[in-house]
Amino acid sequence: MSLLLPLRALAEEKGIVRAWPAPVVAVAFAGRHFGFGLGDGTVRLIDIEAPDSVVTAPAHGGVVLALCPDVAGGFLSGGDDGRLCRIDPGGAVSEIATVPGRWIAAVDAAPATGRRLCAAGRDVLVFDAEGGEVTRLQGPAVIDGAAFDPRGRRVAAAHYGGVTVWSPRKRGWPSRLYAWQGAHLGVTWHPRSRFIVSALQEKALHAWRLSDGVHMQMPGYPAKPRSMAWADGGRALVTSGSEGVVSWRFTGRDGPMGGTASEAGWARGTPITRVAAHPLLPVVAAGAKDGFVALMPLDGNGYVPVLRPYGAAIEALAFSADGRWLAAGDAGGRAALVDLQP
Repeated sequence: MSLLLPLRALAEEKGIVRAWPAPVVAVAFAGRHFGFGLGDGTVRLIDIEAPDSVVTAPAHGGVVLALCPDVAGGFLSGGDDGRLCRIDPGGAVSEIATVPGRWIAAVDAAPATGRRLCAAGRDVLVFDAEGGEVTRLQGPAVIDGAAFDPRGRRVAAAHYGGVTVWSPRKRGWPSRLYAWQGAHLGVTWHPRSRFIVSALQEKALHAWRLSDGVHMQMPGYPAKPRSMAWADGGRALVTSGSEGVVSWRFTGRDGPMGGTASEAGWARGTPITRVAAHPLLPVVAAGAKDGFVALMPLDGNGYVPVLRPYGAAIEALAFSADGRWLAAGDAGGRAALVDLQP
């Protein structure tokens, strides 16, 4: 253990730490609940007003692969059993769709339109608020990540060879391919829909400016940047993939074009595996391969330890909507809920 770590962390003073029998692979916040998706197919719900109790929802027959807040409270989950499910705040599970023989690689929900989506194989399935199928979109290759734009209308999907964006029209969903060589594993929209950014297997990001299609390569990572989060109102994109939090500035018309990333963190020699952005402040939470979690300002001026190392990689991080609570989960089944209020 690094001697740079202080003797105590926030979770030991203002947190609840649990040990569950399967890896924590995802966490999300909805209403007043955190939902933790586990490798045993369950989603564990914790109410921040009663954080000592846990509700277990048996959502999937295999691993939970994707989890997000649903459009009307509760959570949307996808698993390797091919099921897209809704988990209500009380833990009741209802199936929205099943895709036989395939797994659900990504899910998303758009409160602005009441729509949900899931990615399965080469398809993105879009559903309305009642669970009815709106459309089925087929990409040019197997889809690894998919997301609605901030208005909940367009859909972006990451796959080998680039990102495809579909836009709803009266006579269908025309698509546009934003091409770049390599395996694209995830995609995120700028909060004001100015850019889309993908994460690549080839240890880089790639971004496109949507107004004119101009694109930019964002290389230099020692590992795959699997986790991305928009911080400071969309002025910065922070990512995993290095031993510090990598931050790309998206100010001005050109965003990071022609610029370089900055990196902030701790001198521990341990890669960061997960990042999350505070919803109100220019602060980032970062989790490391050895289970360490810390809070740090975007300017890189110091950090506050939240969770001490425990030997398993952090796989999930999420703030509550007001930024008071931080939830974390690791590959060893450890889950933490920490009150950040002074």
